[in-house]
Amino acid sequence: MNNTLQIEIDPLLCAEQGRIFEGQINTKEMPRVADELGESSSDIKVILEFSRRNKIIVVMGRISGNLMLQCAACLEAIDFPIDINLNLAIVKDDSLTTILPEGLDPKVVEDGRLMLSDVVEDELVLALPDIARHDKCPIELRKVSASTDFVEEVNVKVNPFKVLEGFKKD
Repeated sequence: MNNTLQIEIDPLLCAEQGRIFEGQINTKEMPRVADELGESSSDIKVILEFSRRNKIIVVMGRISGNLMLQCAACLEAIDFPIDINLNLAIVKDDSLTTILPEGLDPKVVEDGRLMLSDVVEDELVLALPDIARHDKCPIELRKVSASTDFVEEVNVKVNPFKVLEGFKKD
């Protein structure tokens, strides 16, 4: 068992050895999700188990934690618990994804090396909502604009024959 997840591994070797990686990773160490999360997001708990099924390298595991997102409507914090079960198959290129058994999601590893934190970050990116919102915001949201600069634009249809009015004789 290994407690750090900021390491690069050889998935084939880990599968042959039946390696299990268990530890925590701080959300600040994942640049693709760090901007989306609040400061009070907890560390992500991760268990990754490598094995082989026939000739396929399989990574099974669990990612869990509590993330703090910002509501797009009221800008208040949202508690966003995550609990992800992983069932990945390591493949060398996209062409092999069609022959995977059902229930396994492909993880393309072209150079034979895999960064464990990247696996976690990829799964978090997929789990996060496109737009974070409360089901019901705790703050009453205004239904109209409070800005005095806001002017509703009225679409006035221009008459194309208005130019011809100057040619009109009495």
